[in-house]
Amino acid sequence: MQYQRVTANNCLMPAYFQGRWGLKTINDQRVMYSTNLGAEVDFQVDAASYVQLRLLPRAADLPSWVAVQIDGLPYQRFPVTATPLRLTLDRHPHVIRVVMSGNTDEDPVWSGDAGFAVRSLTSDGQLFPVQIGNRSVTFIGDSITAGCWVAGYQPAKDYRGEANYAAVACDQLNARNVRIAYSAVGLNKPGTGGVPPLPEVLTAVDAQTPWQPEMTDLVVINVGTNDGRETAASFTPLLRRFIEQVVRLYPASRVAVMIPFSQRFDRIIRRVVAAFNAVQLIETADWQPGLTDHVHLNLVGSQTAGHRLAQALTQLYPDF
Repeated sequence: MQYQRVTANNCLMPAYFQGRWGLKTINDQRVMYSTNLGAEVDFQVDAASYVQLRLLPRAADLPSWVAVQIDGLPYQRFPVTATPLRLTLDRHPHVIRVVMSGNTDEDPVWSGDAGFAVRSLTSDGQLFPVQIGNRSVTFIGDSITAGCWVAGYQPAKDYRGEANYAAVACDQLNARNVRIAYSAVGLNKPGTGGVPPLPEVLTAVDAQTPWQPEMTDLVVINVGTNDGRETAASFTPLLRRFIEQVVRLYPASRVAVMIPFSQRFDRIIRRVVAAFNAVQLIETADWQPGLTDHVHLNLVGSQTAGHRLAQALTQLYPDF
């Protein structure tokens, strides 16, 4: 795992907030707030016997979950409760990633402050913000891209923002990722938790918090699965306008569009993408990843699709 020390990109704590975050005040407490699975908090710690991360428990019913990785070892997962997340350490240097792993569709993340709220990061050692990887990828999509239902049928607990196909591909490519993805959302369909359709969320973390898109090396779009109510005639202009919007927001980024794993609207997506000179197409029909249900990738399927996506991106962009 490659990383580099950087300046903290927030005013609250010595950590780097990777992905989509905004500064908010919730219950008179200033927090860094995200509504996206896959968003993470990255830092290095030295000479410490412990690190303590406090998140506000904002879930409506079942607790949200975070995943913690130390020095590239397998993730450990923890529910978000009122008790601080405390890691016992050995006073040696360690790089720690805390990934927002799971929440439920019932959590009103968009207008009810029920997303992930990080309040503080403390330690008896030294803390340094770090940025993971040498490249960056923005993923835009729905629950599959967010990391829902990867490990089973229990909401939040069986989500895996740290282990879905987007995370696997980025780990393979030594890249960090920005996730703009929500359960049930489509180009013309709202998501759960009060989330509006995808074109309306690209520049906001929630209803009250604007967000400026970050220039990343690459933007990968995976949409269409939740737009089944659209006809071929209606989906075509929706997709064309959405790609135009992404290209405007990311003028310095390469853009690739995946055929969704369901293959929904595959012919339309090929035709629309072909009209953009600088946008690449990624075919997925022969990947055949394993599924938890009839739609969402399971753990093995996420590994399969993540490795296939990394291969496809390397072929499309040999210098990536």
